[in-house]
Amino acid sequence: MNKLTGTILKVAAAAVLVGAWTVVSAKGGQSLSKVEGKTLPAFSLKTTAGKSLTNKSLAGKVYLVDFWASWCGPCKKASPTLQELHKKYASKGVMVIGANVDEEDSAKIAKAYAKEHKYTYTFAIDAIPFAGKIGVGPIPAFMVVDKKGKVVKVIEGYYPQLGADLSKAIDGALKG
Repeated sequence: MNKLTGTILKVAAAAVLVGAWTVVSAKGGQSLSKVEGKTLPAFSLKTTAGKSLTNKSLAGKVYLVDFWASWCGPCKKASPTLQELHKKYASKGVMVIGANVDEEDSAKIAKAYAKEHKYTYTFAIDAIPFAGKIGVGPIPAFMVVDKKGKVVKVIEGYYPQLGADLSKAIDGALKG
């Protein structure tokens, strides 16, 4: 395969992934902000370690969910911030969850990504159904959930103060 053909194939693959995400996010045609202040509906996510995360298993815990994909540049910029939040809050029982919304091979992609960057926070796979159910639109998208399962903060997109804003929301959720 020559260099031009390889480039064309990479662009085509990226277009398919972006198209798949557009379909998912357009289902609700909205933004994740619609769940802020509300209790999350029942959900189930599988981690790269094979464990199941549900609203029932997370009851009584504060957690942060990051909806991300491997092809998303701003998502990759946010990952070190999530690792820092994990280090800061794990001892307080807060779980940081990177919910992968890649269309295919999300387990393989998420495992490789975490290993390559030495991330130790939890990665969930096959998160597209959950993301669609709650109206995730643009990614990255973040939500902080309190001990009662209520979404206390939603942030869409990456920006330099993201860590400080998420930290403030987590601190508030911990205080209850």
